[in-house]
Amino acid sequence: MRFFLEFNFSLLPENTAQAVVCGSGIAGLTCAIVLKELGASPIILTRGIGNTYYSQGGIAGAVDPKDSPQSHLLDTLKAGRFLNNRQAVEILVNEGIMRLADLERWGVKFDRKENGYDTTTEGGHSFPRVLKVKDFTGREIYTKLLLKTQSLGIPIVEGELQEILGEDKVEGIIYRSGRSLQLIRTKALILATGGAASMFKNTSNPSKIKGDAIGIAFRAGVPIKNPEFVQFHPTVLEGTNLLISEAVRGEGAVLVDERGERFVEELKPRDIVSRSIYSLLKKGKRVYLDMRPLIKKGITIEDRFPTISNFLKDRGLNPAKQLIPVVPAAHYYIGGIEIDVFGRTALEGLYAVGECTCTGVHGANRLASNSLLEGVVFGYRTAYRVYLDLNFLKQGKGKFSSKRRGNKSPSVSFESLKKLMWEKVGLERIKDELLTAKKTLIRWISEAESWEATAENRQLYDILLVALATTEGAIQRQESRGVHYRKDFPMEREVFKRDTVISNIL
Repeated sequence: MRFFLEFNFSLLPENTAQAVVCGSGIAGLTCAIVLKELGASPIILTRGIGNTYYSQGGIAGAVDPKDSPQSHLLDTLKAGRFLNNRQAVEILVNEGIMRLADLERWGVKFDRKENGYDTTTEGGHSFPRVLKVKDFTGREIYTKLLLKTQSLGIPIVEGELQEILGEDKVEGIIYRSGRSLQLIRTKALILATGGAASMFKNTSNPSKIKGDAIGIAFRAGVPIKNPEFVQFHPTVLEGTNLLISEAVRGEGAVLVDERGERFVEELKPRDIVSRSIYSLLKKGKRVYLDMRPLIKKGITIEDRFPTISNFLKDRGLNPAKQLIPVVPAAHYYIGGIEIDVFGRTALEGLYAVGECTCTGVHGANRLASNSLLEGVVFGYRTAYRVYLDLNFLKQGKGKFSSKRRGNKSPSVSFESLKKLMWEKVGLERIKDELLTAKKTLIRWISEAESWEATAENRQLYDILLVALATTEGAIQRQESRGVHYRKDFPMEREVFKRDTVISNIL
């Protein structure tokens, strides 16, 4: 269905904006700041703190003279199993160095040592190129970019995107503020709404980040690219969504089984480490992260990882003395809205940045700490493209309405969706289970025509669309590559060294 909610365009409170940035993570804030610095007048629509704030590990960049963008590029291609968009990766590693300087210009203070940055190594990197702020890098970046946004006088509106208006171009949006619907007429909309990893039972994502804006864009006619690639982080504290950064393993922590024995090389790509843990969990065993080797190296856990140390102690765990139980969890949605290297989508006036997109940077597996870098690099580039396009985009004057007769409650809940995706479309996939998931998702989606037109039901519907695209992508990709693992096709196949583009799934 084109619109889910019931509304009468002429009855909604109306505002106008030159450009609307939807989302306030590193990608959205960067885009808004640069637009403002260029002389445009953006506003930010946000439903609050997102994934950037909770990012612990750091942001990768070849800033050390002994390192090089070429080395960073090769590491990224290798991790992505060479499915990456090489042009996008070259942009990432080369422009990324300049954008790190911009972050410092905007107030971010990375950890330093006497002769430069105090960088660390994470899985897949051949050089310690990850800049950090202890273990709260994302919080530091988010806080400083938000302060910069406020100092520039960029309006920030609290609300949640519901509908994109326009047929062949963006003419405006409908968003919910409190319990009421509001309208903003705009000719440029930039989605920076985060990924969809929260649709799995075990996830590191905060509950408010659900990926539904990807579904909203899909309903507006924009394809979803490579949705089958979902990165699972190996070490989330058992029974929570609290992530224990890969930087902990980079500093020397090890993974052990119930006998206290190591069973995997900790800094291999995340898909390999995650599946190694999962294989033990399936046998009814538990897996632990041993952080005690850090102490032997002279690292004080409380100083180096204060955030992690605090939330472990809040749960009665002492990482200096105890093993920490961990499980893999859906962490990063590699696929997303199809865009070009300037953030443009197939719909005129609609742009997207950050985790809700698929730039092709990550290929089949994201190299650790490349996501924050992607956000700032492509947020910056997209701002320049939007600024120039504003000279050519024309504000539409269409009037839109949507009538619905639905009055039923969904038979599916977000929790039942999470269970289905974890069990059938999770770390290990096989044809029969994928087809079962697809059949179930289509049945749930077909029932949506009779659902009551509430914002909550709209959100669930759009997440179901993203889940179905993810499942369909996993069915189509009859190979194992990067984070996508098919038990019935356990090897890479050259014929599938190509992107998956989902434009029609119903």
